[in-house]
Amino acid sequence: MRRIPLLLVVMAGVVPLLAGSAFAAPVRTAASPPVNSSLPAISGTAREGQTLTTTNGSWSGVTPITYAYQWQRCNAEGSSCGSISKATNQNYVASSGDVAKTIRVEVTATNADGQGQALSAASSSIAASGNAPANTKQPNPSGTAQDGNTISVDSGAWTGLQPITFTYQWQSCKAGTSTCTNLTGVTGSSFVISTSLVGTLLRATILATNAAGKTSATSNATAIVIAKLSSPVNVSRPTVSGSASVGNRLTAASGTWTGATNFSYQWSRCNTNGSACASINGATGQTYGVGTADRGMALRVTVTATNTAGSTRSTSNSRGVAAIKTASFNAVLRSGQEVSRPKGTSKIAAGHFTARVTGKTLRWTLTFSHLSSRPTVARLNKGVRGVSGAAFKSLCYTCRSPVHGTVTLTAAQLDMLLRGRTYVNLITKRNTHGEIRGQIIRVN
Repeated sequence: MRRIPLLLVVMAGVVPLLAGSAFAAPVRTAASPPVNSSLPAISGTAREGQTLTTTNGSWSGVTPITYAYQWQRCNAEGSSCGSISKATNQNYVASSGDVAKTIRVEVTATNADGQGQALSAASSSIAASGNAPANTKQPNPSGTAQDGNTISVDSGAWTGLQPITFTYQWQSCKAGTSTCTNLTGVTGSSFVISTSLVGTLLRATILATNAAGKTSATSNATAIVIAKLSSPVNVSRPTVSGSASVGNRLTAASGTWTGATNFSYQWSRCNTNGSACASINGATGQTYGVGTADRGMALRVTVTATNTAGSTRSTSNSRGVAAIKTASFNAVLRSGQEVSRPKGTSKIAAGHFTARVTGKTLRWTLTFSHLSSRPTVARLNKGVRGVSGAAFKSLCYTCRSPVHGTVTLTAAQLDMLLRGRTYVNLITKRNTHGEIRGQIIRVN
């Protein structure tokens, strides 16, 4: 009797059992080797001696994926490439043989299902190596080392691979020592000096940088920083030398000052005792010629010292000039001499003024007649014929002819009188600006 069919049945039952057991072999899907989706990219400076680095690029496929590298040397156009011996790392240092050539890298990605290759774009043409910056001229500061001023420094002169860039660091140094300290935050080529730096010296450290390296150089030091400038200070007053007599010339010495850069002068004419002084028009030189108007007066000079911070004045002692013992004056008053034509004044309205000065005392007499109305005041005014001027002395009020009196003049008023630059003005109730007027002239 044959039993083979029974054996086949048993074996058919064993196969499903083994398929579901731990001894079953894994079932593999379709193969998935690495596939590149973005090329490797080279970074770094394309120069002899510089390091170039590549990325892996982007890949898909069964993981894990491992990577291998092969750097290539190509012509300037990035073609005709050849593998570089032993250049199989992710980094590559450009050599002299690479100068004027380009560099590429081939990345090989490997996983359990196979391999894939991707070639980077060509680098820039590899430049020859250059020198790090070398200083050939020491940097030098400029500007006045003074509180509140701006101080600057140039970069000096350098050789080396171009371009070269510069950064700055200012320092303060103790005078007489080699101790210098960085000024926090003061890193420009110029800055404004603060009060805290008074008494120190300043210098700058310049760091020059190019593709081949970095080099620093220290500038010359400034002078010691001085305090902020103030207005000049007078130490001793100006003095006047020369003979104080008519026809001679007086000379001013400016005196002693600190902080002064320029001087100007103004001569004044004063009373005998040196009071009631008035500036002499146009007398602004260092010397002054004594004239007849100075007789009986005192002369002095005011010196103004200036600098960029301001100005200060100082005045000399007075120098007396021999006095005029007497001088006589005369004036004829008429309505026609008034600048503003008076109203209702008779053509024969007139007045007569005489005066004599002794020292600064003026003794005067005034007569008048045929006025349009009652006189209210008679005054001495400054001014030349045909020009209205301010009154400086009142002679009388509610005047009645004849009238006389005395007045004391200042040096400036006497000077105007002696030079014929005063007039008498008689004001009436009807003519409040003046009815008759007369220019005063010296008669001896």
